[in-house]
Amino acid sequence: MTNPTFTRAPGLYDRIGTEMSEAASITARLQAVLASFGYQTVETPLVEYADLFLTKSGDDAVKRLFHFELRGRHLCLRSEFTPAAVRLYVERFQHKPKPIRWQFAGPVFRYESPQRSHSRQFTMLGTELIGMPGVFGDAETIGMATQGLYKIGLHEWTLVIGHIGLISQILDCFGLERRIKRFLLGQIENLRRTDRGRGYVEQEVQKLYLGAAEAAKLDGLTEGGSIDPALMNKTLTLLLDSANLVMPGGGRSPEEIARRLLTKQRYAAQHDRVASALDLLEKLIAIEETPQVAIPMLESLLGDLPDSDAALATLQSLKQTLDLLTAYNIDPAQIRVMPGMARGLNYYTGIVFEIHTLAGDSSSQLCGGGRYDDFIRVLGASQDTPAVGFAYGLQRILQELSRLGYQHETRALPSAAIIPIAEADMAEAIRVATQLRESFTAELVQPPANHNQLVQLLNRFGEGEKDYVIVLGENERGTGMISLRDMKTGEQTRCTVAQAMDVINRNAKGNS
Repeated sequence: MTNPTFTRAPGLYDRIGTEMSEAASITARLQAVLASFGYQTVETPLVEYADLFLTKSGDDAVKRLFHFELRGRHLCLRSEFTPAAVRLYVERFQHKPKPIRWQFAGPVFRYESPQRSHSRQFTMLGTELIGMPGVFGDAETIGMATQGLYKIGLHEWTLVIGHIGLISQILDCFGLERRIKRFLLGQIENLRRTDRGRGYVEQEVQKLYLGAAEAAKLDGLTEGGSIDPALMNKTLTLLLDSANLVMPGGGRSPEEIARRLLTKQRYAAQHDRVASALDLLEKLIAIEETPQVAIPMLESLLGDLPDSDAALATLQSLKQTLDLLTAYNIDPAQIRVMPGMARGLNYYTGIVFEIHTLAGDSSSQLCGGGRYDDFIRVLGASQDTPAVGFAYGLQRILQELSRLGYQHETRALPSAAIIPIAEADMAEAIRVATQLRESFTAELVQPPANHNQLVQLLNRFGEGEKDYVIVLGENERGTGMISLRDMKTGEQTRCTVAQAMDVINRNAKGNS
């Protein structure tokens, strides 16, 4: 008879036989794609200090954490990889050359209600790109995520893109208090939910100022308009000057009354601004269109706002990222711009994205990620450091591949670095790298700031880090040619991409 004590815990799983082989095969295939972009594998502990995963991770983070105390220390099972990667960077790598490209894979744990599409144990694999700002890093991360799906045979999906930084700058246009702005950013998902919506968010704003009990009493005070500031100031002066004011037994002190009235006045002063901000947020979260439709809609909304220059500049950066994605062979028809997507993690500061199967149900998300430029400083770095990352959900991918019946294998690849000399060469560099990745590892390098930085890059890659370097500059621009340098022999030739692939193939066969 089986002892009922020794059963598998709810929401966790065993993986055996062919399931394990399939998972290992898909993991290896995806890791090979990430490696082809120059991402090195790192491993972080399964157990970390709990505070690491509670910092800027959202209000519900503690509820989802498997946490425990051991000898007076509050520990947890990791619930994702980004905080652990940031901790590793701060401890050991913040003074190393950047950008740093890391990939990771392994089990993570979240205490959620077990369902078919939501288990408490699941495998994540993905990347962190640390030290590369702006559109170049955003496009690489999103493009890499899609390339992995292409390589394992998943071509039918929708890429959904939002931008937390854009929403933050839009809220700046309304003159909101800092904590109200942060609070509204955290409420975007609730604003989208049909079971909560605007009414719920407005109630939560009231509670933020006054607490639940006082918020319920506030309606009579603010209905029909805000409190007269002159009257408020006069009342405060009288209260603070009446040091010998006799209060009813058990009543509040004049200072307490003054503070409560001031709090109510602050809420009343912000009330109209919050309402205007929510009006616009409701319009923003209703947008879920292709870039060709969504960008003009956003430009129109921003054009009506005061002091919107920063938001318009961010929108232009988003447009540049979307334009670069075409160089990764992403069909614009597969992209949906969705400003109301927040992903539920408070550390995101810029672009966010998810890729979903066409099923559109709760199990449709294949991967997701975003930019978190402030998070590294918050966790202890000596200076601001831009970063962006993403992760695949292996279980979701296995479900989709099982339905489609795909199998995959891995292989060792020669390595190359592609250096665009200027921003004008970026798109062509992406196209060249994409062609090379059919057979080789091709790491895309950010354009060097000057000739000295280019020399440093060539010296670095010449120390055995790469087999080949491909340079795209003014001499190659518009000619269909590239400059290929063999880093072992130092020989450099000017040729087409197809000719370069032939050379690399011949050399690889000769060395095998």
